[in-house]
Amino acid sequence: MTEEQKPDEKKTEEVSPDPTDQLVTTSHEVNGLRYTATAGRVVLRFESHTEDKFDGHKAKAEMFVVSYVLEGADPGTRPVVFAFNGGPGSSSVWLHLGLLGPRRVVMGDAGALLPPPYDLADNAETLLRHADLVFIDPVSTGYSRALKGEKSKEYHGFTADMESIGELIRLWTSRNGRWLSPKYLCGESYGTLRAAALAQHLQERHTLYLNGLILISSVLNIGTIEFH
Repeated sequence: MTEEQKPDEKKTEEVSPDPTDQLVTTSHEVNGLRYTATAGRVVLRFESHTEDKFDGHKAKAEMFVVSYVLEGADPGTRPVVFAFNGGPGSSSVWLHLGLLGPRRVVMGDAGALLPPPYDLADNAETLLRHADLVFIDPVSTGYSRALKGEKSKEYHGFTADMESIGELIRLWTSRNGRWLSPKYLCGESYGTLRAAALAQHLQERHTLYLNGLILISSVLNIGTIEFH
């Protein structure tokens, strides 16, 4: 009896497709303001080198972003505000749905939480009346994540956090044709320290000049904070 010959099994290596941006755009009207809302993940790519040899740009992370752009406005004069919370470790949901966005969470007096069911309401004080809004979730917050094979903790340090958000701001500005727009950063708590660092980083790395910073609950010197 001859031993049955089995065909050689060729091991096929699975190749993951190159990640792409996943964005959804819708139109709305709130308080007489007609605007376009865009939400989703934007792929961040950074330079890759092997033994000082440039290998191209490699996809490293996906950052979740929500933007609100007023319809019919002149992008050359219409301001745009890039907003993020602090932590570090917080998404931008608090500034988004608690203060600046066109819709806000319904709350009680002095921000007290109400019992379920929870609800959203039109925000009569939305900053959209004065500027377009872009809410950014840093990597490892909200829906922002490092891609498979990448280490999330690499984005948890001061410099990488700043650089990744700076790259997202550059991408959004370029892809939406907003280089001539007045540009502002709005940060809360640790986000104020991030905003101050980004002001210099954006100018030196991308030649992107800001018109101002909006600092909420400023923490520009962590050594002055008292933890209880």
